Amino acid sequence: MLSRLLTAAAPSSAVVQGGPTLARCLGAAAFRRCFSSAQTAAAAVTKTEGKSTIQGTSYNVVKFKQEDVGEVVKEVPHFQFYYIGGEHKDNKYRDVPLDIPILTDVPAPQLKKPEMKFSVLENGMRIVSVDKQGLTANLGLFVHAGSRFETPAEEGLSHMVECVAFRSTAHLSHLRTIKTIEVLGMNGGCQAGREHMMYNLELLREYTPVASTLVVGNVLFPRLLPWEVNACHKEIKKAHERLKADTDQYVSELLHQTAYHNNTLGNALLANEGRALEHFTGDNIREYMMKHFSAERSVFVGINVDHDELCKWLMRSFAEYVAIPNLPREEPKPIYTGGYKLEENADMPVCNIAIGFETEGWNSADLVPVTVLQTLLGGGGSFSTGGPGKGMHSRLYLNVLNQNPNVESCMAFNTQYSDSGLFGMYITGYGQEAPRLVDIALNELHKLNSFTPEEVSRAKNTLKGNIFMNAENSKVLMEDIGRQIIMSGKVVTPEEFAARVDAVTEADLKKVAAKLLKKNPTYVVYGDTKSAPHYEYVRTGLAGSPAKGKRGTRTGRDCKILDGLQQSEKCRFPKELTSSATPPIARGRHRVKRAASMMLYYGLTVVAAASLGCNVFRHQCHIGAK
Repeated sequence: MLSRLLTAAAPSSAVVQGGPTLARCLGAAAFRRCFSSAQTAAAAVTKTEGKSTIQGTSYNVVKFKQEDVGEVVKEVPHFQFYYIGGEHKDNKYRDVPLDIPILTDVPAPQLKKPEMKFSVLENGMRIVSVDKQGLTANLGLFVHAGSRFETPAEEGLSHMVECVAFRSTAHLSHLRTIKTIEVLGMNGGCQAGREHMMYNLELLREYTPVASTLVVGNVLFPRLLPWEVNACHKEIKKAHERLKADTDQYVSELLHQTAYHNNTLGNALLANEGRALEHFTGDNIREYMMKHFSAERSVFVGINVDHDELCKWLMRSFAEYVAIPNLPREEPKPIYTGGYKLEENADMPVCNIAIGFETEGWNSADLVPVTVLQTLLGGGGSFSTGGPGKGMHSRLYLNVLNQNPNVESCMAFNTQYSDSGLFGMYITGYGQEAPRLVDIALNELHKLNSFTPEEVSRAKNTLKGNIFMNAENSKVLMEDIGRQIIMSGKVVTPEEFAARVDAVTEADLKKVAAKLLKKNPTYVVYGDTKSAPHYEYVRTGLAGSPAKGKRGTRTGRDCKILDGLQQSEKCRFPKELTSSATPPIARGRHRVKRAASMMLYYGLTVVAAASLGCNVFRHQCHIGAK
């Protein structure tokens, strides 16, 4: 349908001649399977009388119908397909202040309360929309596919599909696709996640008819031309470079791969740079899409669009074509393994530490208590501006960031999937401080057995405020609705979620915290890892009370060093560090460096020395002065 619409709007010379049919796109055999499967699905849907219930949610059924193309073309919004630009013309409103309206006879707005509406096409594609009467629409096509569903033979194909998005389709060349997006001022892309893929576009709402069919074309009939696929090979390297440049995202990726070792949610998000290129072909991508990209596994979400209009144009996109069949596939449950991974980065002076635990996922009764627990812990960077809702009174701000200037950042994380998830703490500091960073994290995790009514109430109010604020962002709302439908088949509104938050008690938080900490931790260290404690220290530290020194916590390595030094009668410290007559180290910057080097020479880290009572950063030295 889109090809006919754009052909009618553009000059005849712009028509792509000899556009391939769906059979040529997918192959004759695949087309026959497609056709027979779709007929069966359509027959099953049409037995209903205008309504269909999917996973507990009621949908209005949108039936396919044949229409006269000439009449449909009249409804297509006009735009200059080949607009390049012209001579500059004077703006007659240039000198008019912004507080003076330039439009006359503007009708009064007809304000309506936003309402979430649900429909389903005969082929099984679900459609959800919310019209907030905004001028900018956000459209998203979500597919229940991703790296967790990849078999070893399909490694990296989700990422490859992302790389070839918005290229040539059966009716639009890559150039015409990009030109359409450019002329209409759209903004969007494709993102491959672990259990969903999202095609999204942001545009002026009047161009929804063009944008909706454009997105569907990328999923229904991509051409996957060899030269276009080959040109996308370089995108894999770029994606890895972007991931490495974003330290937080890279640590999250390491955490997932470690927590679910070689299975489902532990599959890499990005295609492997070494092995991928050999399998990065149009045939492999096409076969992957045939297996996973069925209409029944798809959800189309529109924000600031008219629901009936959206359904009408999506119906027209599929009316003349057969959707990809809903072929059976294996969907194994995630197997949480826990474990640890240390990855050294010689160019990074800081140490990034993440300690995570498995949750039961989005569909668990623990979802809301776990989310409240994350908000209660809060956290952020060592340099952050305050203000309402910034979490400056959360535990990690009060107990960690405000008390430990050596901590660069510390925050709680909570990542949920349909049947599993990860909750934990992420802390960053200089590499030599790694032992103390781990002890700080363990200490805060041990405190999750006690909560005050004030901090629980503050966390609940903060969480509800964040939920309602995020719901005002159309793009965030669009992605949230799509992910919820993919994960659970239904949408929990902000009002419903807020009511569940209010019902959380201190007992609920203690119960869920105890359940989390019983599981084996996942321990990831990235950056300067030379001083990082071993996994066994983290595991045993969670099982019992963390060791504490005179001025804070100590690591297992430092405890052994210090205990051995304190018990040894042969141990002698340098005179510069033991003499009570020695002037304070603060008198010279070189003395501070010399004292630190001496401590390292005798097998002591700065943290270990601080445990003995020496704090070189505060320019005091009391070792051996007793």
